[in-house]
Amino acid sequence: MATLNLTSTISATGLTSDAISSSVLKSATVSTGGIERVLIPATQIVSARGVLLAHADYAAASATSSTYVYIKNAGLITCQLSVIGTTASTANLDEITLVAGAWTIFPWRAATADITLYLASGTANLVEYGVFN
Repeated sequence: MATLNLTSTISATGLTSDAISSSVLKSATVSTGGIERVLIPATQIVSARGVLLAHADYAAASATSSTYVYIKNAGLITCQLSVIGTTASTANLDEITLVAGAWTIFPWRAATADITLYLASGTANLVEYGVFN
């Protein structure tokens, strides 16, 4: 077992009369995990979404545990991901947009829904991801 520390810090000045500062730490015990980089092919566009993470490959969350996912757009082309597993080309209301350099971390149930991804344009793009459970 290992300890995974997820830390999120937000700070800003000049937006309001008071400075904004918030930091949250979530520690979780995990037994598996790692980070990989993959090249998403140019053909993986809105009409040909691909599965980035298949739910069948990961343990489903329980009442006391979660699977945590980190995804970073390490390329130059905007990526769209769906965390409810849709591969329909018209269902974009459930998507997360990651512009170049943007990243996200979120808990994933991993019970029935894959995480799918497509590119905003037909150019291959590098994506970095990690799954911890």
